Amino acid sequence: MRDEGLQLNIRRKTIEEKAFGGRSARNRTAMVLSDDVFYGRAIMKIPRQAVLTLETAREEKLRKELTSFLFEQMKLEKVYNISSEDYTHLLSLAYPLIAEQRNLQSVFREWLDATQDAQVFALQLTHRQQRVLVGTTVEDAMEEMSFRKHLILDTASNLTFFKKKPVTETEAAWALAVIMRHGRIVHPYQDQRDVRNPRMYIFPLTELLDVAMHASAGVAISFQEEVVIDGKREQDVVVQIARRDMPKGEEIFVWPGRLSNSEMIARHGFSFRENPIGIGRNVSQPPSWTENKNAKGRKEYDLYNCSSLEAFEMRFSEQGYPMRSFVRCYRVSWFITNGWYSPALKNRMRELNKWPPPDKYTKPDWLSWTQADAELNRAILDYCQFMKQQLKDSMDATTADDFRHSKDPVDRVLWHLRSEESRTFKHCISVAKKIKM
Repeated sequence: MRDEGLQLNIRRKTIEEKAFGGRSARNRTAMVLSDDVFYGRAIMKIPRQAVLTLETAREEKLRKELTSFLFEQMKLEKVYNISSEDYTHLLSLAYPLIAEQRNLQSVFREWLDATQDAQVFALQLTHRQQRVLVGTTVEDAMEEMSFRKHLILDTASNLTFFKKKPVTETEAAWALAVIMRHGRIVHPYQDQRDVRNPRMYIFPLTELLDVAMHASAGVAISFQEEVVIDGKREQDVVVQIARRDMPKGEEIFVWPGRLSNSEMIARHGFSFRENPIGIGRNVSQPPSWTENKNAKGRKEYDLYNCSSLEAFEMRFSEQGYPMRSFVRCYRVSWFITNGWYSPALKNRMRELNKWPPPDKYTKPDWLSWTQADAELNRAILDYCQFMKQQLKDSMDATTADDFRHSKDPVDRVLWHLRSEESRTFKHCISVAKKIKM
C-alpha cells in the first residue's frame, strides 16, 4: 500500500483524560501529527484499494450479487420497504466485512483481529440497565440496533454467496458494531457532489484504530475522494486535507456523525463535554416540505439549508436552547405554509437563526415574525414539558437511588445520560417560559 501511495502522517501518544460523563479519569492513546502539515496538504492519503467498500470487495461474486440486490433490483426498497440510505450503507459494508473476516489470509487480518471484540453499547445492557433508557430520547436504541443486526442476518439469504455457510447472529452483531464504530463518511469527488451523496467506508488500517472521535465536524476533518497524479499515472485515493496550518504533535480526530450525547452513549458508551448536536429527536415534516428535490417549494427550503428532515428535529443544548437549524427552518416553514414567505428572507439569515427572539421587531412584517415565534415557542414548550414528564414518570425512587450510588462503570454512564436529559428539558422549559410574545 505504501508503494501505491499510502501516507499516514500520524503517530501514537498517551494523553491524560479527566473524568466525565460517568467515566473515571484515565490515560488514553491518541493519534497526533508526526510532522507539520500546512493548509491544503494531506494529513492522510489512502489508496482506494486499501479502503473496504462494496466496490473494493475482494470476492467478485459477492460484489456483483450485492450490487444487484441493493442498486439494480433495489430489493431493499421493493421487498423490505426500506428506502433509507443509512441501511444501504450498512449492508454494503456488512457483507464485505464478514467475507473478509472469514478469510484467514485476508490482507486486513491484523486489523480484523484487533476489532474482534467490537460491540454496540445498547445491545450489551442487562434488563435492569435497559430500564434506565425508558423515557429518554434513546429509549428505542436497543430496538433500533437489534433491527439493524437482524436486517444484516435476514437479507443475507438473498445472496447465494452465503448459501453454503449462512451469516450467523454473532457475525451480524460484530459487523454492525464495527460499522457503527469505524465506518467513516467520505465525500465524493468535487465534480460529483451535486449528483452523488457521501458514502460510508471502512479504513481497515490498525494505525487508525486509536483515532479519537470529536463532536464538532469543524475539528474532526472529513475524508474525501480525490484523483492525484503520481508520476505519469493517476491514482484514486481517499484523503484528509488540513483546513489550516497544523503543527507537529496536534491530535487529529474523526467525526462520529450527527449524534447527541445520548445517542453517542447508546452506540459507543461515552459522551462529549461539549456537543453541538443537541439532545432530542422529535421531528415533524412541515406540510409545505417535500422529499422531491425538484419541487418548487422544496427549492426554497434548500436556500436556507433545510434540505433534510434532520433540520426539523427538536434538539436542545444542556442550557435549554434549540439548535439554530431548527429555529431557522421552522420559521421558514411557517412563513411558507401561512402565505407570509418572501424571497427577501434570504437577506435575514441572522434573524432567522436568532433565539430567543427580540422583545420587539422594528420592520413592517413584525406581525408575521411574532406569530411565527409564538408557534415555535409553543411547539418547543410542549415537547420539553412532555419529555420532562416522561422522564419523571418512567423512573421510580428505588431504581434512581440504585443507579445514583452505583460504582459500576456502565451504570454510571447510563445515569449520566438520564441526568443530562433531565437538566436539558428542565432548562428548555425555563427558557421557553421567559420568552414574552
